[in-house]
Amino acid sequence: MPRLKVTAFIGFFCVCLILSFQANASSDILKKLYLKEKKLKQKAQGISLSGEFGVLTASGNTNTSTFKAALTSEHELPRWSNSYQSEIVYKQNKTATDTIVTAQRFLINAQLDYKLPSKNNRLFIFAEYNNDRFSGFRYQSAFAAGWSSHAWKNQESQFRYSIGPGYAYAQREVIDENERKSYGVFNEMIIRASLDYRLSLSDSARFRQFISTEAGQETNRSRSETTLTASIIESLAMKLSFVMIYNDGTLQRNEDLSTETSISLVYQFF
Repeated sequence: MPRLKVTAFIGFFCVCLILSFQANASSDILKKLYLKEKKLKQKAQGISLSGEFGVLTASGNTNTSTFKAALTSEHELPRWSNSYQSEIVYKQNKTATDTIVTAQRFLINAQLDYKLPSKNNRLFIFAEYNNDRFSGFRYQSAFAAGWSSHAWKNQESQFRYSIGPGYAYAQREVIDENERKSYGVFNEMIIRASLDYRLSLSDSARFRQFISTEAGQETNRSRSETTLTASIIESLAMKLSFVMIYNDGTLQRNEDLSTETSISLVYQFF
């Protein structure tokens, strides 16, 4: 009789254990289905958000630290197509006696496209704020509006352009005869134009070439960004970027053209 009770207890324990495993498995399946459904819903709503992060440190004969982070989002609506971008770049070199900052930039911009009844044609509004410590400006900001269009758009590639008048407002460095630095307000009307080409090289590799320029009577600010992105696992990808920034109208001691080459990780939130 005691042996029968022990056998019944063991059988009951095994049944409970099996049921527990089944419940956990069902919970995992439901969780995966929920997350998948959530991502599909967000994709159906046309929302995408990705974060980029890169760090490079070197020590020994050269002590250098470089940090780059960015957030990019796009939102497709029935009547609007919006894109948002923010970026931070910081670089410093350490010597035996001092720390020298060689790059420090913060950029944020947004473009809102209103879709017209005619296919692929839109009206856009653009705003940008750029704070680059070594550009010869304390900050630069711009606002523009005009015409935007998709020359073509399919599953393999797309080409988009925009052009329109705008207004630029900035504070520019001024050096007096005593070598004292101050900032003067600078503003003018500009023409802004941009080109955006994207190509899917494969299911896991994407190429993008973006060019923009803001041209005025006294200044011309242009940016070219060439990127190659390759997926690693699921939402994680590796990104190789080459950026050229041209910014004239600054002091003679500042270079008009600067370049950046970086490798970073990109995480696709949705």
